[in-house]
Amino acid sequence: MQDVIVVGAGPAGSTAAEYTAKAGLSTMIIEKDYLPRDKTCAGGISSQALKHLDHNVPVNLVKRKCFGARVRYGNQVLESRSDELIASMVSRKEFDNYLTTKAVNSGTKLLQNTRVKSLNIKSNHVEIHTTAGVFKAKDVIGADGVNSVCARYVRPQLKPDETAFSLASDIPLSKEYIDKNYPDIVEFHFDKIKKGYGWVFPKDGYVSVGIGGIDAAKSSNSLKSYYEFINNLGFDYIKPSGHFLPIGGVKRKTYNNRVLLTGDAAGFVDAFLGEGINYALISGRLAAETVVDACYKNDFSKAMLSEYQDKCNCEFGDDLKYSYIVSKVFYRHPDIFAKMLVNNEKMLYRFIHLVTGNSGYSSFIKWLLPRIPYYTAKNFISL
Repeated sequence: MQDVIVVGAGPAGSTAAEYTAKAGLSTMIIEKDYLPRDKTCAGGISSQALKHLDHNVPVNLVKRKCFGARVRYGNQVLESRSDELIASMVSRKEFDNYLTTKAVNSGTKLLQNTRVKSLNIKSNHVEIHTTAGVFKAKDVIGADGVNSVCARYVRPQLKPDETAFSLASDIPLSKEYIDKNYPDIVEFHFDKIKKGYGWVFPKDGYVSVGIGGIDAAKSSNSLKSYYEFINNLGFDYIKPSGHFLPIGGVKRKTYNNRVLLTGDAAGFVDAFLGEGINYALISGRLAAETVVDACYKNDFSKAMLSEYQDKCNCEFGDDLKYSYIVSKVFYRHPDIFAKMLVNNEKMLYRFIHLVTGNSGYSSFIKWLLPRIPYYTAKNFISL
């Protein structure tokens, strides 16, 4: 029997496994695919997320460093740059494999190409029923994404309005073209999809392009919208991959007897930008710390594991809550707020610091609220 079994080898799961293994707990990761595996993601690791790694990401994993952002709304465009790094562009296929390898090198066992079918929570352990047989652990950390099997034993299934949807693909382009048009900058389009946005993230020899939004999953025209977005950019069409993600900021239970949820499985995603790697790394570490403490006390009860949710709320709960508020307000009135964003460099600069993760949504809202009447009137007069 393992001390802990982690379900899912994404950033949250691998981070949790590395911490528990280093703490001396017998640890296993169960991953449904073979690594390295593809992952639908823009692949931008914010500077704040990088700070939560206890090591520097190898140079060969970083495809490009970005120090600015360009936003578009209709025919309007504005860009701003920062002296500090906004994000490092990576391939999620390579980045996730790197984190998992670190966990394995710390003593974690890795079981690949194995799906978890169900859990059976008993008084002194958990049975994990998989396509490769039954495994036992004192505790389970669910890091198995938005459609988490582990989450079934913690909270109700996510409602349709608690998820968003994205379509994305990697499009090959010459280095010369990328250096000229997206040298060290990420691009956001706030007029191509209802209650969402489109993006272009430059890499080395290709760009990651996608659209995502709150209503995208409900729309039968998502693929059409994606094709139009690609066409307007002048890129060749490559069939995209689709991916659901939870909308952050919604209160959800993340623990039960002998089970904790991390990352997307817990719903820890920025509701406005859809960024989740930062919260995955933090929640993976906090889940590991909680399980280590539970093993030391031999107490895996809900009361004991509830400390994990308290820690998460303390570290980033307000940020998720306010990202949800910003999302609701911004996407309800994009004609007001997107126009404000492309017409005011100070607001764009604040937006850039949201992307980096170095500035929270609470401070962004406090800065924005007293300025809304002025910017609204200014935009109205300019019409």
